Amino acid sequence: MKNYLTASISASAVRHNIQVLRGLIGEGVKLCPVVKDDCFGHGMDVLYPVLAELTDGFAVAAPLEALELRSKGYHGFILCFLSAYFDDFKIQDELVWQEITQTVMSKSALESIQAAARRVGKRAKVHLKVDTGMGRLGVPAQQAVDLIKTINATDEVTLTGIYTHFATADEVDRTSTFRQLELFESILAEAGNIMRHAANSAATLDLPETHFDMVRPGIAVYGCHPSDQLKSNVGLQPCMSVKAKLIAVKHIPAGSHSGYGLTHRYDRDSRVGVVPIGYGDGYFRNLSNKAVVRINGRDAPVRGRVSMDQMTVDVTDITDVKVGDEVEVISSDPTAPNCVENLARLAGTIPYEITCHLGHNMRHELVD
Repeated sequence: MKNYLTASISASAVRHNIQVLRGLIGEGVKLCPVVKDDCFGHGMDVLYPVLAELTDGFAVAAPLEALELRSKGYHGFILCFLSAYFDDFKIQDELVWQEITQTVMSKSALESIQAAARRVGKRAKVHLKVDTGMGRLGVPAQQAVDLIKTINATDEVTLTGIYTHFATADEVDRTSTFRQLELFESILAEAGNIMRHAANSAATLDLPETHFDMVRPGIAVYGCHPSDQLKSNVGLQPCMSVKAKLIAVKHIPAGSHSGYGLTHRYDRDSRVGVVPIGYGDGYFRNLSNKAVVRINGRDAPVRGRVSMDQMTVDVTDITDVKVGDEVEVISSDPTAPNCVENLARLAGTIPYEITCHLGHNMRHELVD
């Protein structure tokens, strides 16, 4: 971790986003934010107290993420998407003991959870994941009813929920999403009176028919839209800004270059600032010669290739620049040229990848 890089996380923005999402789903529908991968890079340690107060549970990817939440003193609902490895008996047993709701997606996964429940002497709670078209994890829809019956016949496991995941809910064409929804609904009649959920961020924002008993928003909680195709007008507020400090300012004569490969040539006498962040910190190398940062309220274009832990920016047109000045690498202003969504466009990726990469190598602080 580098102490000269700071990710500032706005608690008020997160609260606002939760309020927006609550307004969309209405009363009676639970809100379970997805907090996997360190809250998509935003920092579980700083966000946990905010989210624990405002939501109805947590969804995580990995077993250790679930157990970390329990270690923080959280006693509520936790859904774990991925199973412990089949030979990792210690983790399997701990998940049952700590009452983590595990995902069943196959008969072998069920048998593994049954064995852990017998070892611990405690009944396990599970949700069944149904693959309705994502083609990833989940029991094939055609086998779901049989697996429901198998789970209900066990003495060690209680089926408390059923869910699916949409592949294209963030696209304008909803044909595939509605096909998945129809298939999921055809199974629900056989599932009994258990929790039903399907909505990711995109579906939570735009498809009320998918809300069922609970929604699982991820990136929307942190203030970003799932894709450029789905730009709702609900007023989400990005909660992350990333700041560094200039570590050098130098004069570059016309005709000089910056960085590996000498990919940028200065056509005039210029001043260049060096910012101590690079692709080793999650700032994408393919933002070279494309992105901007902000210094003293002015845009400073990234010039030359982004290196592993530093990059150069053109500060010629910014007056009074000096070593130690704050550099806004990522802005929480959704209209700024260095906001997460715009950087994702420039990098040819999605906001999720930007925040997940940037969050891992810097100090996080909760503000306002």
